[in-house]
Amino acid sequence: MSRPPVRRIVTGHTPTGEAIIDLDSQLTPYDPLSEDFRPAAPDGLGFTTIWRTDSIPAKVQGPWSDLHGARIPLSDPVGTTVRIVDFPPGPGIMHRTVSLDFGIVLSGELELVLDNGVKTRVKQHEIVVQRGTIHEWSNPGPESARMLFVLIPSEPARIDGVELEATKLPLPTTDPAAQ
Repeated sequence: MSRPPVRRIVTGHTPTGEAIIDLDSQLTPYDPLSEDFRPAAPDGLGFTTIWRTDSIPAKVQGPWSDLHGARIPLSDPVGTTVRIVDFPPGPGIMHRTVSLDFGIVLSGELELVLDNGVKTRVKQHEIVVQRGTIHEWSNPGPESARMLFVLIPSEPARIDGVELEATKLPLPTTDPAAQ
């Protein structure tokens, strides 16, 4: 199954304050594990970076950067990240982010797998509120599944005074901050 592109429409303002369409483009999902951000393989993981803010509250005026296809961390310590992830059939990667995540299944079904082995099936249109726990997204089906994530920076989870850190993922990069 090929990865369908995502249409992203960005609004803005003219110098006089009139609302405009600033950008209307098709985003092709890319392979986040590749060195060159090539398009995602039909049977591979695909990321579509919709938007990232650089602060909370977010700035809605002024220039912005298109980060689709750029090496950025899964979550950001100061801004919100919005991304679509295409999951091929099979297991995912166990990880933790220091963020409050809202995940909405757009198509297919996924299993939320926790580090203790608990699995919860999540179907199309269902929502997961992920609160800094270590987890994996596994796709048990024969078809790709697509999920929209909104990741909001959070305080790290703490258990008995010990801070639970974000997981470093095996991404090809020389910049440790990009993980």
